[in-house]
Amino acid sequence: MRILTITFFLTLWCLEIAAAPLEQRLHHFEYASPALVERQLRVLIPEGPRVSMNAAANQVIVIADEETQEKVAAMLRELGRPPHQLQFLVRHNREIFRFATGDGVPVSLPVTQNPPPQLVEMARARLAPETRNLPVVGSALQANIVLLKEDPPVARMRVVPAVLFGPLQPYQIVSFDDLAMDFLVDTERYIELHAQLSQHDFYRVFMQTQPDLQAAPRPVSLLISFEGLVIPQPEVVPVDED
Repeated sequence: MRILTITFFLTLWCLEIAAAPLEQRLHHFEYASPALVERQLRVLIPEGPRVSMNAAANQVIVIADEETQEKVAAMLRELGRPPHQLQFLVRHNREIFRFATGDGVPVSLPVTQNPPPQLVEMARARLAPETRNLPVVGSALQANIVLLKEDPPVARMRVVPAVLFGPLQPYQIVSFDDLAMDFLVDTERYIELHAQLSQHDFYRVFMQTQPDLQAAPRPVSLLISFEGLVIPQPEVVPVDED
């Protein structure tokens, strides 16, 4: 009797779903890639003919019942949120500048145009033989910053030391990937990279500048502060009233 009762209600549920009227709606999406939108749609609507994608116009036509249409709309609203920009303040010795970057977008933090000869020779040894005589441009930290949490904002920063060579761009970049370091940044404190990175002996040389080869190298102060998140506002195009 219990099995019959369960079967009866399952049959009614299936009939109710089958009887739900289908409707066609045009949905718009922004910021998310069409491939990602289509993958998410296939979870909600496995049947191929019920989804028609117009990737060029960022539109999709969906044939489904009202409940599914609302789920699609909610999913597209979530995917269509404008991407955050991560804002940072950097103090490089006595110079202060700000920059904003997207989540996971690589950035470069300059260290010095006059790296110590010891560092230059270490990097030059990693160049191909035909580029060993290129002039040195300087040293920098290649940074990749990934947002981990929005409220309060917390990000993971991975830095890779690099030395640049060449007379003109694009430069030959020697990256010391084996010496990459990770640390967390938040809006409650600043990071003094010289102190953070000098745990490794290599960074004691890397975070130095030597403009005068007759004088001893000096440490480079590189302080970074995570200022918070902003959502870029769309540009307002003025309307010609004529």
